[in-house]
Formats: sequence, C-alpha cells, structure tokens
Amino acid sequence: MTSSSSPPADARAPSYWLWFGAALAWFGTLGWRPLFNPDEGRYAEIPREMLASGDFVVPHLNDLVYLEKPPLQYWLTALAYRLFGLHPWSARLVTALAAAGGVGIVWLLARRLWGPARAEVAALMTASMLLYVFMGELLTLDMLLATELLAAVALFCASQLERERSPARSRRLVLGCWAAMAAATLTKGLVGLAIPGAILVLYTLASRDYAVWRHLALGRGSALYALLVVPWFAAVEAAHHGALRFLIVHEHFERYLTKVHARYQPVWYFLPILAIGVLPWLPQVGRALATGWRRGQPAGQFDAPRVLWIAAVFIVAFFSISDSKLAPYILPVLPLVALLASSDGPAADQDLRRAAFVSALLGGLLLAALAAYPALDPHSRNLAVVRSAGVWIGAAAAVVLVAGVSVIATRPARADGVRRLAGAHFAAALLLATVGAGSLNWKYSGTVVLPELAAGLRRAPAAPVYAFRTYDWTLPVYTGRVLIPVEWRGELDYGLGHEPDKGISAYADFDRRWRAEPQAFALVEPPELATLAAAGLPYVLLKATPELVLISRVQP
Repeated sequence: MTSSSSPPADARAPSYWLWFGAALAWFGTLGWRPLFNPDEGRYAEIPREMLASGDFVVPHLNDLVYLEKPPLQYWLTALAYRLFGLHPWSARLVTALAAAGGVGIVWLLARRLWGPARAEVAALMTASMLLYVFMGELLTLDMLLATELLAAVALFCASQLERERSPARSRRLVLGCWAAMAAATLTKGLVGLAIPGAILVLYTLASRDYAVWRHLALGRGSALYALLVVPWFAAVEAAHHGALRFLIVHEHFERYLTKVHARYQPVWYFLPILAIGVLPWLPQVGRALATGWRRGQPAGQFDAPRVLWIAAVFIVAFFSISDSKLAPYILPVLPLVALLASSDGPAADQDLRRAAFVSALLGGLLLAALAAYPALDPHSRNLAVVRSAGVWIGAAAAVVLVAGVSVIATRPARADGVRRLAGAHFAAALLLATVGAGSLNWKYSGTVVLPELAAGLRRAPAAPVYAFRTYDWTLPVYTGRVLIPVEWRGELDYGLGHEPDKGISAYADFDRRWRAEPQAFALVEPPELATLAAAGLPYVLLKATPELVLISRVQP
C-alpha cells in the first residue's frame, strides 16, 4: 500500500480545532430537544424499565415483554442513566458515542490503508454526511449497529493486512472482528453475523483470495462469538418460553421475507435515500461506487478497497430485496462509501468542485422552496411544519449555500475545500437535527401535554393514564408511569398477547373503568375526542394540540 505523506503541521492545525468544535457541538446538543415518537421514546423507556424492575434479561416496554431486539443498547443506555441521570442527553449518549466511534474507525482504517491525509478526508466526509448526522442525533439502534458492522469490516481488513507480516497481531485483530459481530448480534440480531459472513464469501469469490480463510481464527473466533452471544439468548428463552422463536423466526425471517410489518417499499427505495444521505459528497460517492469494483491487487493478494466496495453494494442489495424497509437500514453503507470516496488525484479535485456546486444548488433550492411553498400549497398539512421549522431550514440552507459558493469562487486546496464543505454541512445538519427538529415537538413529542399531566399526577399519583386508540412513547420516560392502551396494540401486540389484562380491548370496559375511577387521565388524538364526546364519556379537557389531546376524569 502507498501512503500519502503527512501535510505540514501548520496545515493540519486548523483540523484540530475543527474536530474539537465538532465534538463540543455534537455532545453538547444531545439534550436540546425532547424525545420524539416513536423510536426515541421506545428505546429510552426500555432501559428505564430495566433499572426500575431490575430485570436485565427480558426487555419490557410499558411493563410488557418486548422482544423485537436484543438488549445490548438497552444495557448501555441503562448504564448511562445510572451514571448521568435520566434525561434526553443520557438517552441519546450511546447513539452519539457510536457515531463518533464510527468516524474514528474510518480515520484509523483509512490511515492504515492510505496515510493521514486521506484519513482526514474520509473522516470529514463521514462526519458531515446528512443522514449520518441526523441518525447520530436520533435515538435508534441503527447507529450502534452501523458502527459495530463497520468495526467488523475494519478489523477484518486490518487482520488480513497483517496476516503475513505479523500472524500474532493478525489473530488478535480477527478476534476483535468476531467480538464486533457478537456485539452487532446483541444489538439487532443475526444480521450482525449474516452481513459480515456474506461479505466474506462474496469477496472470496470475486477476488479468489482464499488465503483469508486460513486467517479467520475460525475455532477461537466462533467460540468467542458463542461465549458472548449464547448466554443472553439462552437466558431469555429460559425466562420467557418462546422468546427465541419470536426473536429469530418472526423478527428475522418473517420480517425479511414477508410484509408482516407493513413496511414494504419498491426495490429501488434505498437509492434516492443513499443519494440524499451522502450529501454533499454525491459526486465522490458516485465515482467510488462506479469504479470501486476494479481489482486493486493481484489475484490471491488481499484487496481491502474491494472488500469495502463489496460490503457497501451488498448491504444496499441485501436490504433492497427485503419486504421490510426503513430508511435507517442504509446507514452502515455511509462510512464504507466515505472511505472509498476519499481518494485523491485530479478526479478528486474535479469531484470537489462538483460537490461545492451540489452544496450551493441545494442551499439555493431550499431557500427558494421556503419562499414559494406557502403560496403554492396554502392548505397543505405540512405548512405548519414549514412555519415552525422554516427559520432553521433557511439558516441551514444559507450555510451550505455560502460554503458551496466559497469553494467554487476561491478554488482552495483540496484539503481546505473538504474542510469548508464538511464543516458547513455538519453545522447545517446538526442545526436541523437539534433546534430545527425541536421546533416540531408539538408534532412528534408528548411533552406538549407533559406539564398538565405531571401536575395532575402530583395531585393524584395513583390515577391511571389511558391511551385511547393511540399511544405516546415519550410520556412514560418523563413521568415514570406506563400507559394503559385502549383499543390499540401496535408494537405492544406481542406483550399484550401474553398479558391481555394490561390493556383494554373494548370501549365498554374502558367506559366502565373510567367512570369508576375518582381520577384518571387519557391521551387521545383530536379526531377521537369527538368519538368520546358522542359516547357520553364524562371528561375535562386539560390540553389540546394539533396532534394530541389530554383529558381527565374530573378537574384536577
């Protein structure tokens, strides 16, 4: 491998300040907005209930068994709660650390492959990709999984690069790869093993580099994987019979091969998401994907860039042919394509100018759309969203517009141009993911009714809280109280199937229980309030918002 020479110290100095400022902004803004429905509330509540119950084997949500995912991120978030207290900042900390860790892994692998100059470019590209920034600020399991899969690929590549020069180091690195796959399995299931395994097979067939199989530590590696993974799977099955069937058959095979989760999208669904998600680096990524299939090493020699290309293409294909698709599934591809897109040379300079044009065009189009949208569609339901977040969208658009124009006009050195675009897009995306998204709390968070509900529960702490034909995932985290679902099952279907008494399936039962309570509270969506009024349910309106209504049995 050839390594680029390091730039002079004074050329690297601004990057230190850039990374320091980015880290401060990244971790300092985690708590700037409330938790959002559905994922943030769900994945913040499960570890809260773990700490409250002391049960770290069987995950519970709303005091019901919840087995959709293994528990690693829940355990880590519970640890964050124990260390820092329970609030949005600590709930999102694992996700933010995983995102930062992914950038670090990109830098380390690129430095090993190509040297420090390209490593910085790859890390800057990763950290500023639109989807990467958004998912690093959103509490889901996807960022942790993406970083674990990236770690598995990176450690595999590093181990193979050392297989002839230092066999002992190669074995240590490949065992790290097995541990990363185990962590991915404990985060989101068997994809943590299936995806790296498929990448290995495809790489072997494409490159005819069969020597990799002699350097996988198959015996010790599989033993380490089993040692890390099997205990929890065995414990959860022992504690809750049928857990493995639900986790493996339903959540993997049925989810992947059928439309059971009603998340079907066309086969090309991820292509526009990937194109938008990698902004502003679409020209670099497009070139990398178009040319990365070419062999970079003689047959039989290890070819790390080819592994990265196969991994990126396979992950897109793997999720594209599934009958269950969600936009964050594509997240593991982003650091892989950033590594491939960080190449230097005349083509890279040309792609930088194109990326600057994309940035300027994107900023200009966003500003024009903000100005024109109210007149073009004055009755749209989205108009309230635009009015709430418009100032922040406009500010982000202006930042990327100025950055793009600056690079086009001044034609800086490639490293400086990458820094400008990366800094601007990181700042713009972070602005939208924090204060921009926070301005939409009325739409996505139950905290809009939290003051009234919290005050009512202080006066009547034993009062039940019902959720009528809806469910808010965020309020249990803030109140420490589970909700009683009425004529609603959703994500709680499995748990309610085992403990139906923790929900109400018929309106008549709800009406009877409501009237018998000295005080009670209920969450309903605005259209359903008319249903309750027509049924003659006695209630007091405490708070009404465009998305959620809070009522009580009597005046608090």
